[in-house]
Amino acid sequence: MIIGLTGGIGSGKSAALAALKKNGYKTISCDDITRELYRRRKTLENLRAEFPSAIKGKLFLKADKKEIARIVFSDKQKYAFLNEFLTQETFAVAMRRAKKHAEKNKVVIVEVPLLFENDAQSAFDKIIVITRDKSARIAAVKKRSNLSEEEIAARINAQFDYDKKDLSAFTVIKNDGEKSDLAAAVIKAVKEF
Repeated sequence: MIIGLTGGIGSGKSAALAALKKNGYKTISCDDITRELYRRRKTLENLRAEFPSAIKGKLFLKADKKEIARIVFSDKQKYAFLNEFLTQETFAVAMRRAKKHAEKNKVVIVEVPLLFENDAQSAFDKIIVITRDKSARIAAVKKRSNLSEEEIAARINAQFDYDKKDLSAFTVIKNDGEKSDLAAAVIKAVKEF
């Protein structure tokens, strides 16, 4: 079984995934895969063509991710390019790994930040959606990333609006308590599948 784990920025996906991993489940993080891709020269060369100011170096290339984010969250065409190029590749790698691990493990959980944005629901046997109050999401992202409220709001606004989606076909976990509450809820949800 391949389970998708999603939610907006700051909803608690990473904490939920960490709890599942700690409890022995096989987990895959699209965020980790994206970091891997950012270390590949081919990825950086492709990004340099679209974001020349954000890719530094000549022999050893390095991405200024903050500059890329600044550009894409103020330019819809650049956002679409990054989504098409990097997000699609990240998802493809994640699903290849998930299918490989699903042959050996009973359950594989894949954390996918942009699952609904990329209409990827059909790739999963089950989907868990982590939701959280917007102010709590902003506070969580501020605490971990040194972004301004305006930068965080731009990211939230670019993502899927979970408040306007009918989520009745999915398992929804409201992250409104302690980290231990979220961990217990997500582990319980997976056990019930």
